[in-house]
Amino acid sequence: MTDQNTPKNDRPLRDDDDLRDLLERMLERASRRQVWLMFIDARGCLGEPLIPMEGYPEDPNALTRTEDLGELTEAQLLVQRADLLREVTSSESVVIVWERIGPPAVGVDDREWARAMRDAAFALRVPLRAQFILHDGGVRLLHLDDIL
Repeated sequence: MTDQNTPKNDRPLRDDDDLRDLLERMLERASRRQVWLMFIDARGCLGEPLIPMEGYPEDPNALTRTEDLGELTEAQLLVQRADLLREVTSSESVVIVWERIGPPAVGVDDREWARAMRDAAFALRVPLRAQFILHDGGVRLLHLDDIL
């Protein structure tokens, strides 16, 4: 367990349990449907910025078009933008937190988004450290079994 008195950006996160504990203290519980993009620095600490984004699309596989990237899925677009922010902030990896009202059980929407993001990150070689659900009662780490 990490030292609770160390500022969040100076606390090395040795494993996903450390990261989950930190997220639970910071975010507590869900209040709306949104996605958080977070970044881990070279020291293994949570870096800046922490970006909440309301209103992400319902379907991660829906096609969208941008001027700079052309046509791609919503998940690919989100991964591309997260990677751009990761590079700009000189971070090592990306963490995604899916905030939504409800129980900790993994639902269809959670599974579809998490799987699409995992696949897009892999295809685009974006270092995705972990994905979590922020629900009514706290934070749940999404394991591989949760999204298959």
